[in-house]
Parts: sequence; C-alpha cells; structure tokens
Amino acid sequence: MTGKKKLLITGGLGNLGSWLTTYFSSTYEVYVLSKNISTQLEANYKVIQADITDLEELKEKISIDFDYCIHTASYNEFFHDNYSKKALLINTLGTRNLVEILKDTNIKNFIYLSTFHIYGVSHGYITENSEVLPTNDYASTHLFAEYYIRQFFNTHNFPFTIFRLTNSYGAPINKQNTKWYLVLNDLVRSAYINNEIVLKSNGKTVRDFIWMGDVCKVIKNSLDFTASKDNIYNLSSNTTTTILNIAKMVQTQYQERYKKKIDIFINEKDTTIPSLLQVDNSRLMKKYSFSINNEFENEINKIFDLLERE
Repeated sequence: MTGKKKLLITGGLGNLGSWLTTYFSSTYEVYVLSKNISTQLEANYKVIQADITDLEELKEKISIDFDYCIHTASYNEFFHDNYSKKALLINTLGTRNLVEILKDTNIKNFIYLSTFHIYGVSHGYITENSEVLPTNDYASTHLFAEYYIRQFFNTHNFPFTIFRLTNSYGAPINKQNTKWYLVLNDLVRSAYINNEIVLKSNGKTVRDFIWMGDVCKVIKNSLDFTASKDNIYNLSSNTTTTILNIAKMVQTQYQERYKKKIDIFINEKDTTIPSLLQVDNSRLMKKYSFSINNEFENEINKIFDLLERE
C-alpha cells in the first residue's frame, strides 16, 4: 500500500459507505472509521474502531495524516427511541468532532455527504440557492453539521466539499445491512418474502434517485476540488420517477426471475396528487461533467441474489 494516498471513510461499513470502501480500496490506502466492526467487506482496508461522538477517543485513535476524508457516518433510524438526541450527537456533534481533529492536519479535502432533505420540500425546482427549511431531525442535524464545516473553513481554512445527496440506491454489499426500510430494498424484500408488493401510498409520489456507483465516481472526481466556501453541490440525477414505477420494475424482475405472477397493492385511501420535482445538479455538472446510469434492473436482481443467499 506504500505510495497510495490515505483515505478515511467514516461509516465505511454502512449502506453507502460500503460501496465507497469497496470502490476506493484498490487505488487508495483506505481506513474505515466505524463503531461497529462486526461487518466485513471483500475489500482491502484497515479499520479504526471508534465512537464518532467521543472526541477524546477520536483524538486517541486518529493518528494518521490523511489526504482525504469521506464522511458518510450518520443516523437515520427515526423509528428508534431517543432518535432526536442520537441524531444530534452523531450527525452534528460527531461531524464537529471529526473536523476538530482533522483541521490541524494536511488534509486536502473533507467530503461531507449531507442530504437534499435540508430544503424541506418534495416538489418544485431545487437549487443550492433554494431556502433551507428542514422538517425533521435528520435534515436539521445535517444542516447543523454543514454549518460547523463552514465555520471551520472560515476560522481555519478547512477544505471541504458538501454534497446534498438525493435518494441513492444500490444493493447492500453485506448481509448485515440494516437499511431495509429504504424504498428499493423494502420493495424487493417485500416481493421476495411476501410474494406481493404493498405500497403505503398511492405510489404517485416522485423522487430523485441516483445510483451509488455514480455517487462513487462523482466523489472520486471531487477529491481534488480547490478549497472554496462555495463547494456545496446537489448530488442528484436531475430526473425523477414515481414510487409506483419503482414497484413495477420490481414486479417485472420478480416475474421474469421466478416465473410467477406478483401483484402490486396501493393505498386507495391516499389522495396525494403528484407534483413536479427537480433537484438541479447543473452547478456540479459545470464543475465536473458526469453521466447518470439507470441501474435499477441490475440492482433489483442483486438484492434478490442477496436475499437468496440469506
């Protein structure tokens, strides 16, 4: 691993983090910061076991001069007890702790995976200049974390790039995945276990989905962005699809794979009227032009593969 640039990935065993760890481990000297190390990936990396909310432990464990950090560690299990407190500690304080330590190193870029949910809307035209109006703790705690990062840029010229990510999708890389509540994972799992797809809504809600493979490529090309207070970008596909369309794709792949019919049930009581949504990514495209791939069919089948192995 001698000669390779050193990359720290927080939450590198998590849902998106595991994609990043696998993607970067062949070309970078990857260190994964994780509180839980029970999960193992088929990748070449080293683990730093530490609690991101514990500043003193982080000071003790992070002793390497990293070239880059990709910060994905966050907490979105809103259905857990004391969620608001845990989200504030992990998403906000944890980010500040990490920046507090890295600010005195020679780090070239700190990549933060924030969320487009800070805008607080699910319709309309959204740019980086849109008003931020978070409507839940997940969004608020990520916005607070953004403010801390920008604070350290102002006081210590701390180099950062913030990506306000939309809905990333991709098959879990490890069997210990806990993100089965995410739309695509949930629909595929429902089809596999229950032989039916049940939507809690009428399915007309639109969302912007971006493949995790594209997210990895964008992040790689952003590592050497010049430090600037304006390094805040929407990371989106700039297109939308409905939840019902996603369900129909799952239905099609299930029927082709297992040679039997499966039904989709929608919530007839939901009278939601579909509205237009565009999370504009032109600012990022001007910085680095990239292509968006539609990998829904492949990822649906990979999730079925994972479920069959389990």
